Amino acid sequence: MTQSTKHLLFSISLLTVFVWTASAVTITYQADNTTVFLNPERGFTEELSRKVSADKPNVVKGGISSSWSKKDNKSLAMVLYNFYNYKSSDLPDEVLNGFDEDMQVLRDNGLKCVLRFAYTETQSDKKDATPQWVKRHLEQLKPHLESNADVIYVLEAGFIGSWGEWYYTTNYGNESQHMNSKRRQVIDCLLENVPKDRFLLFRYPMIKTEYLDDEAPLGAEEAFSGTVKARMGCHNDAFLNNYGNDGTYASDDKDDDPVVRQYVATETLYVPNGGETNVEKSSLAEKVYADALAEMRRYHWSFCGSSYATQVTGRWRQSGLFDTLNVHMGYRYNLLDGQFSDEAAPGGKMNVTVRVRNDGYAPIYNERPVYLVVKGQDSTVCIPLQADPRRWLPNGAVSAINEQVTLPDDIKEGTYHLYLWMPDKYESIRNDPRYAVRLANKDMWDATTGLNDLGAELTVSGSASSDPGDLPDVQTESSERVQNQVKEGESRPRKILENGILYIIMPNGKKYYCL
Repeated sequence: MTQSTKHLLFSISLLTVFVWTASAVTITYQADNTTVFLNPERGFTEELSRKVSADKPNVVKGGISSSWSKKDNKSLAMVLYNFYNYKSSDLPDEVLNGFDEDMQVLRDNGLKCVLRFAYTETQSDKKDATPQWVKRHLEQLKPHLESNADVIYVLEAGFIGSWGEWYYTTNYGNESQHMNSKRRQVIDCLLENVPKDRFLLFRYPMIKTEYLDDEAPLGAEEAFSGTVKARMGCHNDAFLNNYGNDGTYASDDKDDDPVVRQYVATETLYVPNGGETNVEKSSLAEKVYADALAEMRRYHWSFCGSSYATQVTGRWRQSGLFDTLNVHMGYRYNLLDGQFSDEAAPGGKMNVTVRVRNDGYAPIYNERPVYLVVKGQDSTVCIPLQADPRRWLPNGAVSAINEQVTLPDDIKEGTYHLYLWMPDKYESIRNDPRYAVRLANKDMWDATTGLNDLGAELTVSGSASSDPGDLPDVQTESSERVQNQVKEGESRPRKILENGILYIIMPNGKKYYCL
Protein backbone atom coordinates (compact mmCIF):
# COMPACT_ATOMS: atom_id res chain seq x y z
CA MET A 1 0.00 0.00 0.00
CA THR A 2 1.46 3.32 -1.09
CA GLN A 3 0.21 6.73 -0.03
CA SER A 4 1.09 10.37 -0.25
CA THR A 5 -1.17 11.59 2.50
CA LYS A 6 -1.30 10.86 6.20
CA HIS A 7 -1.63 7.12 6.82
CA LEU A 8 -2.88 5.37 9.95
CA LEU A 9 -2.60 1.65 10.62
CA PHE A 10 -4.00 0.22 13.84
CA SER A 11 -3.45 -3.39 14.88
CA ILE A 12 -5.75 -4.39 17.72
CA SER A 13 -3.94 -7.64 18.56
CA LEU A 14 -0.59 -5.95 19.15
CA LEU A 15 -1.82 -2.44 19.97
CA THR A 16 0.56 -1.13 17.32
CA VAL A 17 -0.02 2.29 15.83
CA PHE A 18 1.88 3.62 12.80
CA VAL A 19 1.39 7.26 11.88
CA TRP A 20 3.04 8.53 8.72
CA THR A 21 3.07 12.08 7.46
CA ALA A 22 4.85 11.47 4.16
CA SER A 23 4.86 8.99 1.29
CA ALA A 24 5.39 5.42 2.46
CA VAL A 25 4.89 1.77 1.52
CA THR A 26 3.66 -0.98 3.86
CA ILE A 27 4.70 -4.62 3.40
CA THR A 28 3.37 -7.74 5.17
CA TYR A 29 5.77 -10.69 5.20
CA GLN A 30 5.10 -14.42 5.21
CA ALA A 31 7.00 -16.49 7.78
CA ASP A 32 8.73 -19.77 7.01
CA ASN A 33 8.13 -21.79 10.16
CA THR A 34 9.34 -25.22 9.08
CA THR A 35 12.38 -25.12 6.78
CA VAL A 36 15.62 -26.30 8.37
CA PHE A 37 18.31 -24.03 6.99
CA LEU A 38 21.85 -23.06 7.93
CA ASN A 39 22.47 -19.90 9.93
CA PRO A 40 25.71 -18.85 11.66
CA GLU A 41 26.39 -19.38 15.37
CA ARG A 42 23.51 -21.73 16.10
CA GLY A 43 22.24 -25.29 15.77
CA PHE A 44 23.52 -28.83 16.11
CA THR A 45 27.24 -29.46 16.31
CA GLU A 46 29.52 -32.41 15.66
CA GLU A 47 32.63 -32.98 17.77
CA LEU A 48 36.14 -33.05 16.37
CA SER A 49 38.86 -33.92 18.88
CA ARG A 50 42.41 -35.22 18.98
CA LYS A 51 45.36 -35.71 21.29
CA VAL A 52 47.59 -33.28 19.39
CA SER A 53 51.35 -33.51 18.99
CA ALA A 54 54.09 -31.93 16.89
CA ASP A 55 53.63 -34.54 14.16
CA LYS A 56 49.81 -34.58 14.44
CA PRO A 57 48.89 -30.99 15.27
CA ASN A 58 45.51 -30.71 13.53
CA VAL A 59 42.01 -31.40 14.81
CA VAL A 60 39.88 -29.88 12.03
CA LYS A 61 42.12 -30.20 8.98
CA GLY A 62 41.36 -33.50 7.31
CA GLY A 63 38.15 -33.92 9.31
CA ILE A 64 35.95 -31.43 7.44
CA SER A 65 35.08 -31.31 3.76
CA SER A 66 32.97 -28.93 1.70
CA SER A 67 29.93 -31.15 2.28
CA TRP A 68 30.41 -31.49 6.05
CA SER A 69 27.85 -28.84 7.00
CA LYS A 70 25.13 -30.22 4.73
CA LYS A 71 24.21 -32.95 7.19
CA ASP A 72 21.87 -31.29 9.70
CA ASN A 73 22.67 -27.84 8.20
CA LYS A 74 25.55 -27.36 10.63
CA SER A 75 27.29 -24.01 10.97
CA LEU A 76 29.20 -25.01 14.12
CA ALA A 77 31.84 -27.61 14.95
CA MET A 78 32.66 -28.61 18.51
CA VAL A 79 36.50 -28.56 18.46
CA LEU A 80 38.47 -30.03 21.37
CA TYR A 81 42.28 -29.93 21.57
CA ASN A 82 43.75 -32.48 23.97
CA PHE A 83 47.12 -31.25 25.27
CA TYR A 84 47.87 -34.57 26.98
CA ASN A 85 51.45 -34.49 25.65
CA TYR A 86 52.14 -31.02 27.09
CA LYS A 87 50.96 -31.06 30.71
CA SER A 88 54.34 -29.78 31.87
CA SER A 89 55.97 -28.30 28.79
CA ASP A 90 55.44 -25.55 26.24
CA LEU A 91 53.14 -26.05 23.30
CA PRO A 92 55.42 -26.47 20.26
CA ASP A 93 55.15 -24.17 17.25
CA GLU A 94 53.76 -27.06 15.23
CA VAL A 95 50.70 -27.27 17.50
CA LEU A 96 50.15 -23.51 17.52
CA ASN A 97 50.50 -23.32 13.74
CA GLY A 98 48.24 -26.34 13.43
CA PHE A 99 45.58 -24.44 15.38
CA ASP A 100 45.80 -21.58 12.87
CA GLU A 101 45.49 -24.04 10.00
CA ASP A 102 42.41 -25.57 11.57
CA MET A 103 40.75 -22.19 12.00
CA GLN A 104 41.44 -21.41 8.34
CA VAL A 105 39.72 -24.66 7.35
CA LEU A 106 36.67 -23.51 9.29
CA ARG A 107 36.84 -20.14 7.54
CA ASP A 108 37.17 -21.77 4.12
CA ASN A 109 34.05 -23.81 4.79
CA GLY A 110 31.88 -21.05 6.27
CA LEU A 111 31.94 -22.53 9.77
CA LYS A 112 32.66 -21.44 13.33
CA CYS A 113 33.54 -23.49 16.39
CA VAL A 114 32.65 -24.09 19.98
CA LEU A 115 36.22 -24.34 21.24
CA ARG A 116 37.70 -26.20 24.21
CA PHE A 117 41.12 -27.27 25.46
CA ALA A 118 41.80 -30.15 27.86
CA TYR A 119 44.63 -32.39 29.08
CA THR A 120 42.83 -35.68 29.58
CA GLU A 121 39.86 -37.40 28.01
CA THR A 122 39.02 -40.28 30.34
CA GLN A 123 37.38 -40.43 33.74
CA SER A 124 40.10 -42.72 35.07
CA ASP A 125 42.92 -40.36 34.06
CA LYS A 126 42.32 -37.24 36.15
CA LYS A 127 45.84 -35.83 35.83
CA ASP A 128 45.57 -32.35 34.36
CA ALA A 129 48.09 -29.48 34.26
CA THR A 130 48.89 -27.14 37.14
CA PRO A 131 47.65 -23.54 37.11
CA GLN A 132 51.17 -22.41 36.19
CA TRP A 133 51.17 -24.50 33.02
CA VAL A 134 47.62 -23.53 32.12
CA LYS A 135 48.72 -19.91 32.41
CA ARG A 136 51.71 -20.53 30.17
CA HIS A 137 49.63 -22.31 27.53
CA LEU A 138 47.00 -19.58 27.51
CA GLU A 139 49.74 -16.97 27.06
CA GLN A 140 51.01 -18.95 24.09
CA LEU A 141 47.52 -19.30 22.67
CA LYS A 142 46.49 -15.67 23.15
CA PRO A 143 47.70 -14.23 19.80
CA HIS A 144 46.26 -17.24 17.97
CA LEU A 145 42.89 -16.85 19.68
CA GLU A 146 42.86 -13.17 18.83
CA SER A 147 43.73 -13.67 15.16
CA ASN A 148 41.04 -16.35 14.80
CA ALA A 149 38.28 -14.85 16.93
CA ASP A 150 36.19 -14.41 13.78
CA VAL A 151 35.55 -18.17 13.61
CA ILE A 152 35.24 -18.83 17.36
CA TYR A 153 31.60 -18.73 18.46
CA VAL A 154 32.28 -19.33 22.16
CA LEU A 155 35.14 -20.77 24.20
CA GLU A 156 34.27 -23.35 26.83
CA ALA A 157 36.54 -22.87 29.84
CA GLY A 158 38.08 -26.36 29.65
CA PHE A 159 41.67 -27.08 30.85
CA ILE A 160 40.58 -28.41 34.26
CA GLY A 161 39.68 -32.08 34.69
CA SER A 162 38.73 -34.87 32.31
CA TRP A 163 37.45 -33.49 29.02
CA GLY A 164 37.98 -30.02 30.49
CA GLU A 165 34.72 -30.30 32.42
CA TRP A 166 36.02 -29.14 35.84
CA TYR A 167 35.10 -32.31 37.73
CA TYR A 168 37.48 -35.31 37.64
CA THR A 169 40.76 -33.57 38.49
CA THR A 170 44.10 -34.05 40.21
CA ASN A 171 45.28 -30.48 40.64
CA TYR A 172 42.12 -28.54 41.52
CA GLY A 173 40.76 -29.91 44.78
CA ASN A 174 37.61 -31.78 45.64
CA GLU A 175 35.70 -32.91 42.58
CA SER A 176 32.44 -31.36 43.74
CA GLN A 177 34.12 -28.07 44.66
CA HIS A 178 33.16 -25.23 42.34
CA MET A 179 35.73 -22.69 43.48
CA ASN A 180 39.10 -22.55 45.21
CA SER A 181 42.29 -20.53 44.78
CA LYS A 182 43.66 -22.68 41.95
CA ARG A 183 40.42 -22.64 39.99
CA ARG A 184 40.28 -18.89 40.50
CA GLN A 185 43.78 -18.56 39.01
CA VAL A 186 42.67 -20.39 35.87
CA ILE A 187 39.58 -18.18 35.49
CA ASP A 188 41.76 -15.09 35.87
CA CYS A 189 44.04 -16.40 33.11
CA LEU A 190 41.11 -17.19 30.83
CA LEU A 191 39.63 -13.73 31.23
CA GLU A 192 43.02 -12.19 30.53
CA ASN A 193 43.92 -14.18 27.42
CA VAL A 194 40.64 -14.96 25.65
CA PRO A 195 39.48 -12.17 23.30
CA LYS A 196 37.25 -9.77 25.19
CA ASP A 197 34.43 -10.10 22.66
CA ARG A 198 34.14 -13.88 23.06
CA PHE A 199 32.03 -15.48 25.78
CA LEU A 200 33.53 -17.94 28.27
CA LEU A 201 31.25 -20.82 29.24
CA PHE A 202 31.85 -22.85 32.41
CA ARG A 203 30.54 -26.32 33.13
CA TYR A 204 28.51 -25.30 36.20
CA PRO A 205 26.71 -22.01 36.89
CA MET A 206 27.89 -22.10 40.51
CA ILE A 207 31.45 -21.59 39.25
CA LYS A 208 30.42 -18.14 38.06
CA THR A 209 28.40 -17.19 41.13
CA GLU A 210 31.17 -18.27 43.51
CA TYR A 211 33.94 -16.63 41.47
CA LEU A 212 32.03 -13.34 41.43
CA ASP A 213 30.52 -13.79 44.91
CA ASP A 214 27.29 -12.70 43.26
CA GLU A 215 24.16 -14.83 43.01
CA ALA A 216 22.13 -12.28 41.06
CA PRO A 217 21.70 -13.25 37.39
CA LEU A 218 22.96 -11.00 34.63
CA GLY A 219 20.34 -8.45 33.62
CA ALA A 220 19.58 -6.44 30.50
CA GLU A 221 21.38 -3.33 31.77
CA GLU A 222 24.80 -5.00 32.15
CA ALA A 223 24.40 -7.47 29.28
CA PHE A 224 26.92 -7.17 26.42
CA SER A 225 28.86 -4.51 28.32
CA GLY A 226 32.16 -6.40 28.40
CA THR A 227 32.24 -6.75 32.18
CA VAL A 228 33.41 -10.05 33.64
CA LYS A 229 29.85 -10.88 34.65
CA ALA A 230 28.63 -10.18 31.12
CA ARG A 231 31.30 -12.44 29.57
CA MET A 232 30.79 -15.55 31.74
CA GLY A 233 28.13 -18.18 31.11
CA CYS A 234 27.69 -21.94 31.44
CA HIS A 235 27.35 -25.02 29.26
CA ASN A 236 25.52 -28.24 30.10
CA ASP A 237 27.13 -31.51 29.02
CA ALA A 238 24.64 -33.63 30.96
CA PHE A 239 21.46 -32.36 29.33
CA LEU A 240 18.31 -34.19 30.52
CA ASN A 241 20.17 -36.46 32.96
CA ASN A 242 19.20 -37.18 36.57
CA TYR A 243 20.43 -35.32 39.66
CA GLY A 244 19.90 -31.86 38.20
CA ASN A 245 21.62 -32.79 34.94
CA ASP A 246 24.55 -34.34 36.81
CA GLY A 247 25.04 -31.35 39.08
CA THR A 248 24.48 -28.63 36.52
CA TYR A 249 21.66 -27.19 38.61
CA ALA A 250 23.06 -28.22 41.98
CA SER A 251 23.57 -25.84 44.89
CA ASP A 252 25.34 -26.39 48.19
CA ASP A 253 22.30 -28.13 49.69
CA LYS A 254 20.35 -29.51 46.72
CA ASP A 255 21.15 -31.76 43.78
CA ASP A 256 18.56 -29.95 41.69
CA ASP A 257 17.82 -26.44 42.94
CA PRO A 258 15.00 -24.41 41.29
CA VAL A 259 16.85 -21.24 42.26
CA VAL A 260 19.85 -22.29 40.13
CA ARG A 261 17.52 -23.29 37.32
CA GLN A 262 15.86 -19.88 37.33
CA TYR A 263 19.29 -18.22 37.46
CA VAL A 264 20.27 -20.02 34.24
CA ALA A 265 16.91 -19.33 32.58
CA THR A 266 17.34 -15.60 33.26
CA GLU A 267 21.03 -15.29 32.41
CA THR A 268 20.81 -17.12 29.12
CA LEU A 269 18.83 -14.31 27.57
CA TYR A 270 22.20 -12.55 27.48
CA VAL A 271 24.91 -15.24 27.50
CA PRO A 272 25.00 -18.37 25.29
CA ASN A 273 24.01 -21.80 26.54
CA GLY A 274 24.39 -25.22 24.97
CA GLY A 275 26.17 -28.54 25.31
CA GLU A 276 25.21 -32.18 24.85
CA THR A 277 23.20 -34.94 26.46
CA ASN A 278 25.06 -37.77 28.19
CA VAL A 279 22.07 -40.01 28.91
CA GLU A 280 23.25 -43.53 28.04
CA LYS A 281 20.62 -45.66 29.81
CA SER A 282 17.87 -46.56 27.36
CA SER A 283 15.20 -46.58 30.08
CA LEU A 284 16.01 -43.01 31.13
CA ALA A 285 16.44 -41.87 27.53
CA GLU A 286 12.95 -43.11 26.65
CA LYS A 287 11.57 -41.17 29.61
CA VAL A 288 13.32 -37.83 29.03
CA TYR A 289 14.19 -37.46 25.32
CA ALA A 290 11.00 -35.52 24.53
CA ASP A 291 11.67 -33.05 27.38
CA ALA A 292 14.33 -31.43 25.20
CA LEU A 293 11.94 -28.96 23.57
CA ALA A 294 10.72 -27.42 26.83
CA GLU A 295 14.20 -27.49 28.38
CA MET A 296 15.92 -25.89 25.39
CA ARG A 297 13.19 -23.29 25.23
CA ARG A 298 13.44 -22.38 28.89
CA TYR A 299 17.25 -22.30 29.05
CA HIS A 300 17.70 -20.68 25.63
CA TRP A 301 19.92 -23.26 23.96
CA SER A 302 21.81 -22.10 20.89
CA PHE A 303 23.91 -25.24 20.21
CA CYS A 304 23.83 -28.96 20.97
CA GLY A 305 25.85 -32.06 20.09
CA SER A 306 24.16 -34.05 17.34
CA SER A 307 25.58 -37.49 18.14
CA TYR A 308 26.45 -38.26 21.75
CA ALA A 309 24.55 -39.71 23.45
CA THR A 310 22.74 -41.64 20.73
CA GLN A 311 20.20 -43.10 23.17
CA VAL A 312 18.65 -39.62 23.16
CA THR A 313 19.74 -38.06 19.87
CA GLY A 314 18.70 -41.21 18.01
CA ARG A 315 15.23 -40.93 19.48
CA TRP A 316 15.10 -37.28 18.44
CA ARG A 317 15.77 -38.35 14.87
CA GLN A 318 13.31 -41.25 14.92
CA SER A 319 10.48 -39.14 16.33
CA GLY A 320 11.02 -36.10 14.12
CA LEU A 321 11.86 -33.96 17.15
CA PHE A 322 15.42 -33.48 15.85
CA ASP A 323 14.20 -31.25 13.00
CA THR A 324 11.94 -29.28 15.33
CA LEU A 325 14.88 -28.58 17.62
CA ASN A 326 17.04 -27.72 14.63
CA VAL A 327 14.48 -25.19 13.41
CA HIS A 328 14.22 -23.38 16.74
CA MET A 329 17.61 -23.82 18.44
CA GLY A 330 19.36 -20.47 18.72
CA TYR A 331 17.71 -17.53 16.99
CA ARG A 332 15.09 -17.67 14.25
CA TYR A 333 14.20 -14.13 13.21
CA ASN A 334 11.31 -13.49 10.86
CA LEU A 335 9.86 -10.18 9.74
CA LEU A 336 6.17 -9.57 10.41
CA ASP A 337 5.69 -6.32 8.52
CA GLY A 338 7.52 -3.18 7.51
CA GLN A 339 6.93 0.40 6.48
CA PHE A 340 9.40 2.37 4.42
CA SER A 341 9.58 5.78 2.82
CA ASP A 342 9.02 5.19 -0.87
CA GLU A 343 10.69 8.39 -2.03
CA ALA A 344 13.55 10.53 -0.77
CA ALA A 345 15.95 13.20 -1.98
CA PRO A 346 19.73 12.80 -2.31
CA GLY A 347 21.14 13.68 1.11
CA GLY A 348 17.61 13.48 2.51
CA LYS A 349 16.15 11.23 5.16
CA MET A 350 13.96 8.15 4.95
CA ASN A 351 12.05 6.16 7.55
CA VAL A 352 12.62 2.43 8.11
CA THR A 353 10.27 0.48 10.38
CA VAL A 354 10.28 -3.32 10.61
CA ARG A 355 8.80 -5.62 13.23
CA VAL A 356 10.86 -8.74 13.94
CA ARG A 357 9.63 -11.86 15.70
CA ASN A 358 12.16 -14.30 17.18
CA ASP A 359 10.72 -17.82 17.12
CA GLY A 360 14.01 -19.33 18.24
CA TYR A 361 14.91 -20.47 21.73
CA ALA A 362 17.61 -17.80 22.06
CA PRO A 363 18.76 -14.48 20.62
CA ILE A 364 22.01 -14.04 18.74
CA TYR A 365 24.76 -13.33 21.27
CA ASN A 366 27.86 -12.02 19.52
CA GLU A 367 27.82 -8.45 18.25
CA ARG A 368 26.43 -8.25 14.72
CA PRO A 369 25.82 -5.16 12.55
CA VAL A 370 22.57 -4.56 10.68
CA TYR A 371 22.48 -2.64 7.41
CA LEU A 372 19.78 -1.26 5.17
CA VAL A 373 21.03 -1.94 1.65
CA VAL A 374 19.74 0.44 -1.02
CA LYS A 375 20.51 -1.25 -4.31
CA GLY A 376 20.08 0.33 -7.73
CA GLN A 377 21.02 -0.67 -11.24
CA ASP A 378 24.37 1.11 -11.14
CA SER A 379 25.11 1.64 -7.45
CA THR A 380 24.58 0.14 -4.01
CA VAL A 381 24.58 1.96 -0.69
CA CYS A 382 24.91 0.18 2.69
CA ILE A 383 23.49 2.25 5.53
CA PRO A 384 24.31 1.05 9.08
CA LEU A 385 21.34 0.83 11.41
CA GLN A 386 21.38 1.24 15.18
CA ALA A 387 19.44 -1.98 15.71
CA ASP A 388 21.08 -4.59 17.95
CA PRO A 389 19.82 -8.13 17.17
CA ARG A 390 21.25 -9.36 20.49
CA ARG A 391 18.28 -7.58 22.07
CA TRP A 392 15.68 -9.38 19.93
CA LEU A 393 14.44 -11.71 22.64
CA PRO A 394 13.32 -15.30 21.90
CA ASN A 395 10.30 -17.57 22.19
CA GLY A 396 7.96 -15.42 20.14
CA ALA A 397 8.96 -11.96 21.36
CA VAL A 398 8.44 -9.16 18.85
CA SER A 399 11.07 -6.43 18.51
CA ALA A 400 11.40 -3.55 16.08
CA ILE A 401 13.77 -1.63 13.88
CA ASN A 402 12.40 1.90 13.87
CA GLU A 403 14.91 4.38 12.52
CA GLN A 404 15.35 7.43 10.34
CA VAL A 405 18.40 7.19 8.11
CA THR A 406 20.14 9.66 5.81
CA LEU A 407 20.97 8.92 2.18
CA PRO A 408 24.36 9.97 0.79
CA ASP A 409 24.48 13.38 -0.88
CA ASP A 410 25.93 11.85 -4.05
CA ILE A 411 23.44 9.02 -4.49
CA LYS A 412 22.14 9.01 -8.06
CA GLU A 413 18.50 9.66 -8.82
CA GLY A 414 16.55 6.57 -9.79
CA THR A 415 14.74 3.51 -8.45
CA TYR A 416 16.34 1.39 -5.73
CA HIS A 417 15.39 -1.90 -4.09
CA LEU A 418 15.67 -2.31 -0.30
CA TYR A 419 17.35 -5.20 1.52
CA LEU A 420 18.31 -6.05 5.09
CA TRP A 421 21.88 -7.29 5.58
CA MET A 422 23.20 -8.83 8.80
CA PRO A 423 26.83 -9.84 8.12
CA ASP A 424 29.51 -10.89 10.59
CA LYS A 425 31.20 -8.00 12.38
CA TYR A 426 34.68 -9.18 11.41
CA GLU A 427 36.00 -7.75 8.15
CA SER A 428 37.72 -11.08 7.36
CA ILE A 429 34.38 -12.80 6.77
CA ARG A 430 31.96 -9.88 6.45
CA ASN A 431 31.42 -10.31 2.73
CA ASP A 432 31.03 -14.09 2.91
CA PRO A 433 27.26 -14.76 2.60
CA ARG A 434 27.64 -17.99 4.59
CA TYR A 435 28.24 -15.85 7.67
CA ALA A 436 25.23 -13.56 7.10
CA VAL A 437 21.94 -14.09 8.94
CA ARG A 438 19.11 -15.52 6.90
CA LEU A 439 15.65 -14.37 7.98
CA ALA A 440 12.92 -17.01 8.28
CA ASN A 441 10.61 -15.57 5.63
CA LYS A 442 9.49 -16.95 2.31
CA ASP A 443 11.00 -15.57 -0.91
CA MET A 444 13.42 -13.29 0.92
CA TRP A 445 16.90 -14.88 1.11
CA ASP A 446 19.61 -14.49 -1.53
CA ALA A 447 22.32 -17.08 -0.79
CA THR A 448 24.75 -15.54 -3.28
CA THR A 449 24.80 -12.13 -1.55
CA GLY A 450 23.62 -12.80 2.00
CA LEU A 451 20.88 -10.18 1.54
CA ASN A 452 17.26 -10.41 2.73
CA ASP A 453 14.85 -8.85 0.23
CA LEU A 454 12.49 -6.40 1.94
CA GLY A 455 10.21 -6.29 -1.10
CA ALA A 456 10.14 -2.49 -1.17
CA GLU A 457 11.42 0.13 -3.60
CA LEU A 458 12.65 3.65 -3.05
CA THR A 459 12.58 6.42 -5.61
CA VAL A 460 15.43 8.88 -5.20
CA SER A 461 14.56 12.23 -6.73
CA GLY A 462 15.69 15.81 -6.29
CA SER A 463 12.05 16.85 -6.18
CA ALA A 464 11.22 14.57 -3.24
CA SER A 465 10.79 15.97 0.24
CA SER A 466 13.88 15.83 2.44
CA ASP A 467 11.65 15.30 5.50
CA PRO A 468 9.90 11.90 5.69
CA GLY A 469 7.91 12.87 8.77
CA ASP A 470 8.04 11.45 12.27
CA LEU A 471 8.76 7.80 12.94
CA PRO A 472 5.74 5.71 13.94
CA ASP A 473 5.12 4.63 17.50
CA VAL A 474 5.73 0.88 17.52
CA GLN A 475 4.74 -1.25 20.50
CA THR A 476 6.52 -4.59 20.75
CA GLU A 477 5.75 -7.83 22.59
CA SER A 478 7.94 -9.33 25.30
CA SER A 479 8.16 -13.04 26.06
CA GLU A 480 8.52 -12.32 29.79
CA ARG A 481 5.38 -12.13 31.88
CA VAL A 482 5.56 -10.86 35.44
CA GLN A 483 2.75 -10.63 38.00
CA ASN A 484 1.32 -11.82 41.34
CA GLN A 485 2.82 -12.19 44.80
CA VAL A 486 4.40 -14.97 46.82
CA LYS A 487 2.75 -16.22 49.96
CA GLU A 488 3.45 -14.21 53.07
CA GLY A 489 6.61 -15.37 54.84
CA GLU A 490 8.13 -17.20 51.86
CA SER A 491 11.88 -16.61 51.44
CA ARG A 492 12.67 -18.89 48.47
CA PRO A 493 11.25 -19.16 44.96
CA ARG A 494 8.54 -21.76 44.40
CA LYS A 495 7.10 -23.41 41.31
CA ILE A 496 3.44 -23.23 40.36
CA LEU A 497 1.59 -24.69 37.40
CA GLU A 498 -1.25 -22.65 35.92
CA ASN A 499 -3.16 -23.76 32.83
CA GLY A 500 -0.30 -26.05 31.86
CA ILE A 501 2.32 -23.29 32.10
CA LEU A 502 5.16 -23.47 34.64
CA TYR A 503 5.97 -20.32 36.61
CA ILE A 504 8.57 -19.45 39.25
CA ILE A 505 7.33 -17.10 41.98
CA MET A 506 10.23 -15.15 43.45
CA PRO A 507 10.50 -13.92 47.07
CA ASN A 508 10.06 -10.31 45.91
CA GLY A 509 6.59 -11.16 44.64
CA LYS A 510 7.32 -11.38 40.94
CA LYS A 511 6.12 -14.31 38.87
CA TYR A 512 8.26 -15.36 35.91
CA TYR A 513 6.99 -17.40 33.01
CA CYS A 514 9.56 -20.18 32.53
CA LEU A 515 10.90 -19.63 29.04
